[in-house]
Amino acid sequence: MNIHSVTALRDEATFLFSEFAKSEFDVIRLRAIQALAAIGAKNSPALVEALLDDDEDVRQDAAQALGDLSVREAVPQLLENLINDPCGEVKLACVTALAELKAKDAAPYLRALVTGRGDEITWDEDELHQDEWDDWLDTQIVAIKALGRMGDETAIEPIVLALMDEDGQELGDVACEALGRIGQPAVPALGVFTQSSNRRLRQRALRTLAEIGEAEADAILRKALKDKDDAVRLIAYEALMPNDPALVEQALTDGAEEIRIAALILAGFSEPELLDRMMRDPGAKVQLALIERLERGTPIVDTDDLRWQVLDYLATGQQPEVSAQAFGLLAALAPAVVTDRLNALFSVEVDDLKAERLQWAFVDALATSPLHEAAEWLQMACRSPFRSVRLKAVASLAMIVTDESRPHANQQQGRELLLSFALASIPVLTGEEPEEPAPRTDIAALEEAGLDVSDGGNNGPTSSLGAILGHDAIAAEMTQEAEVEEMQPLTPREQALLAKATRHPKRRRVALDDNAEALERETRVSAIRLLGEVSGMQIMLARIAQDTEVDIAAQALAALSISIAKHGAELSDSQLIELISAGLSHTDSTLSLQALKLLQQSDLPPQDAMRGKLRAMLKTGDTPFRIDAMRILTKWNDTPDVARSQLDDISAPVRQAAMCLLSETAPEQAAAAIVPFLVANPEQRIVTYVNDSTPVVLSIGRELLAELRDESRRAQWPVMISALADLLGDTSRAA
Repeated sequence: MNIHSVTALRDEATFLFSEFAKSEFDVIRLRAIQALAAIGAKNSPALVEALLDDDEDVRQDAAQALGDLSVREAVPQLLENLINDPCGEVKLACVTALAELKAKDAAPYLRALVTGRGDEITWDEDELHQDEWDDWLDTQIVAIKALGRMGDETAIEPIVLALMDEDGQELGDVACEALGRIGQPAVPALGVFTQSSNRRLRQRALRTLAEIGEAEADAILRKALKDKDDAVRLIAYEALMPNDPALVEQALTDGAEEIRIAALILAGFSEPELLDRMMRDPGAKVQLALIERLERGTPIVDTDDLRWQVLDYLATGQQPEVSAQAFGLLAALAPAVVTDRLNALFSVEVDDLKAERLQWAFVDALATSPLHEAAEWLQMACRSPFRSVRLKAVASLAMIVTDESRPHANQQQGRELLLSFALASIPVLTGEEPEEPAPRTDIAALEEAGLDVSDGGNNGPTSSLGAILGHDAIAAEMTQEAEVEEMQPLTPREQALLAKATRHPKRRRVALDDNAEALERETRVSAIRLLGEVSGMQIMLARIAQDTEVDIAAQALAALSISIAKHGAELSDSQLIELISAGLSHTDSTLSLQALKLLQQSDLPPQDAMRGKLRAMLKTGDTPFRIDAMRILTKWNDTPDVARSQLDDISAPVRQAAMCLLSETAPEQAAAAIVPFLVANPEQRIVTYVNDSTPVVLSIGRELLAELRDESRRAQWPVMISALADLLGDTSRAA
């Protein structure tokens, strides 16, 4: 088969799918029609011919495809099916398709369907009684939408009649949407709906009138300004105020806070006028909205500043959220003026909820404060007894550090603070401290415990408890205790489960607000993570990665991977190799996995000293280890051999990753692996494995075409048809 381009492959597939659309088997015809739609084969006569198929599913999918592909030549047959096809679902698909095609010949029938089943339209009464559902109800909604898209003025009356039918279904939203598409001729009908006792319908009709925007619509909206419903008045005000400044002043005195806020947005007040409004308006929502609009780029230097007077006034008010936001902004713009209040605020007990709210608002405002003291106060906030405040403070420090528009002094101070929190628990190294023994590798521990990890070994837990725990002394102690307590020995299955459990320790939720130690730890972890976003921190992250606490070291390795991805490597190859080697050799799986991911992220040359470790991971590692190790070895070897060796892996994610690698490194070999996998796993999508690679698309496409011409593979044709359609469904591959 001589196919050298995706276009030629698509043409060949179109021809084959068109032939399959005539198959004697329903499932093949159905998949063929779906495939023609997926690859955009709008010129295939098979789609129109499928409207006459014996199978109603085929007819339904064909009608849907003809509408999606805008095949105007199909209008007569679609209309014929709408009138005479007994299947309600086919009728529904035909209505949708005719709407897409804006077929005016169908309008009379669609109008009839709005208020009833239509005298000229055939329905299968047996189907209604069998399914206990009237398909006309679905068709009515689609018909209303279709007439709206067509802009059919004649449809206004039947749509209104359907909406006002007390025994009918709820049609308010769909009817108003359709009338809005019809436009100005529908304004009187929408005006009637604005007087409805149905609150939702009144609001929906007014929104539609606001979108139409004609003079007659504006007149109806003006009447709604006196409505008792706040939501109705808000819709009217929002529609009319942009073109009528007088209404803005009127809205500022409205009793609804949302309306006053909408008016303030359009008022164009100067800041003194806004502050005056803020002090006089009783609504908490209005006051919060005005606080958000205050100028924040200039510090408050003394109490004569009008912002000080208003914020200080609101900070002592009775609205908790308003007072918190006002004080937070006040303190962020003038901390020197309220130093005593801030010191008292950060000396409270952990159960003071009001203090937590105030601290959080202050920290939130500090994130955008122009003052050089911002970082200093954030440092204090990072020691808050409240978890939410601490996390917000650490995040705000990161915002300052990564914002190039901030003053250099703030950025430098922020870096130092983040680093101080990240290094909080690292002791100062001296020559007098005894050296800790180097950690044993997980492979070595297993070998010492009696587990065979050689190429021909069992590569799994043995009957030795030492093999499970990776430590003979602990195993001996547990064995002795078991003998005293007459415990029964573990079965092989129980041993395997225990081995897995030791690699995945259970995570527990901790109540942090009343746990100072846990708060300190979480603050440190957060700081380490954020250091990955900051340039120039890789040397310090490498130091933190040597922490004796496994979780801290793992967080540092993860942050280092982020930093390298964002800023490039700032460490030398030798430094990275030393760090990664230590992590890969650690007995903790979490730390080892982060080291492996760092190795994958780092652009290091192939490391012969690590190959053995990576090959061992392919055999004994958990799924994430096997995937990452496979990717690294494939890159280093520059061959598909490793990926090919994992195609039969017990883990589906590993097999999938192997096929992706195979398609990248050996496109000509991809089809031989991927096609059998797809046949055996029909729920999988082929696009997962092709990576938009033209050579892979051609390789797999040729293989699928060959299989689809093999009569002995007919049982697998439905899966292959869908796979080939999925492969060619992206029209950008036609180039």
